[in-house]
Amino acid sequence: MKLGMDELQYIAVIEKITKARVKDCVSTEGELVVVVGEGEMGLAIGRNGENAEKVREAVGRKVSFIEIAENKEKFIRKLFAPAVIEAVEVDGETVKLKVREAQRAIGRGGKRKKRAETLLDRHFGIKNVVIN
Repeated sequence: MKLGMDELQYIAVIEKITKARVKDCVSTEGELVVVVGEGEMGLAIGRNGENAEKVREAVGRKVSFIEIAENKEKFIRKLFAPAVIEAVEVDGETVKLKVREAQRAIGRGGKRKKRAETLLDRHFGIKNVVIN
């Protein structure tokens, strides 16, 4: 995984504000997706969302936090929360999901699906997400 200078700067700012360990940072259209260490979501968000708001102000854009998981299936479920995933099947570089509300899992314009594919590729080598 290679991070650009922008991402490294974002990570430094986020870690200083939140005191959470940042595992990854992906800049997407209008949003910064931050992956924090397992068990550190509370630190990242802060009491009443204070840290999350400070980070948004510091970076000047919308920020989403996701907690890392060493287990592929657990990480996949976190990526698509709050969508209810009924089944996860990993087959090589593809993961197939059975979900209750496909539109919620896919996101507006496929944003949530694209974000998940980027992060799954970087952390687990999974390149494709199929949602049924």
